[in-house]
Amino acid sequence: MAVFGKLDARALANNVAVVNGSATITLASGSFLDTATNNYVNEGDILVLSGVSYIVYKVTGATTLDLHTTYAGSTATITAANALRRTAPKAVANYVVKGGDSNPGTLYFVDNTEAGLNENRVRGIDGPGWWVYKTFVDNDGNTRHKAEKIAHVKETSANAGDWTDDATVADVASAVTISGQPSAVTGASTPYTGTFAVTTSTTGTPGTLTYQWQYQTASQTTKWTNLTEAGVFSGTTGATLTLTAAAKATYDGYKFRVKINSAGGTEEVISNSASLTYA
Repeated sequence: MAVFGKLDARALANNVAVVNGSATITLASGSFLDTATNNYVNEGDILVLSGVSYIVYKVTGATTLDLHTTYAGSTATITAANALRRTAPKAVANYVVKGGDSNPGTLYFVDNTEAGLNENRVRGIDGPGWWVYKTFVDNDGNTRHKAEKIAHVKETSANAGDWTDDATVADVASAVTISGQPSAVTGASTPYTGTFAVTTSTTGTPGTLTYQWQYQTASQTTKWTNLTEAGVFSGTTGATLTLTAAAKATYDGYKFRVKINSAGGTEEVISNSASLTYA
């Protein structure tokens, strides 16, 4: 494992130019390839630009390199004193340089506080460091999680790399509770026009809530399928699902439920199911 942290930081010898929204960094003079100067940079190194850390994806030439993510600050010239090169953990550097982060799953950094939150532990993220994380929906419509730690680092996000505030990783303890469940509809006339709705309450700061309504046909007992904005359905990603002119021949006996997540990474909650039956 490579040396990691502020102890191995060194300032570049020359200024660099950065452009907002671009991954390319340009050295004013000297060479990123010159091992005899402080301008020398390797693929996989961490480049700290005005206090924000990025991983170097590729050194493309003597005076240009590409970051793993696009530069998020203002277009400017960053003085050499504010452009620091540090060494990332080898496993993380290899993962980025070899393109692992372009495959299914996303590379996240988790600090010690985030690692202790139940919201992250239920996703399989149970310790500080870099994690590869992804979700998938199983055959029953339930969200599943896959998390793999590729480097253990007990550090603050400011010292750790370019993932400083990942939305998927919960920052603080928060929760979403369903305070009002969707109600079943019985004796509906055909074609049916009406709604299924859910209300929620929250604790902490979960951020914006996200919704995904699902359905089961009358004959299904386990499989849930995501609804999309099509045909008789609207509001499929909101708190209220609307059906417009739904025919009895198709939708009699259908059941509906909603999965709720949040921008802050709270644990997913799923409503009770509510059935639609016609007269």
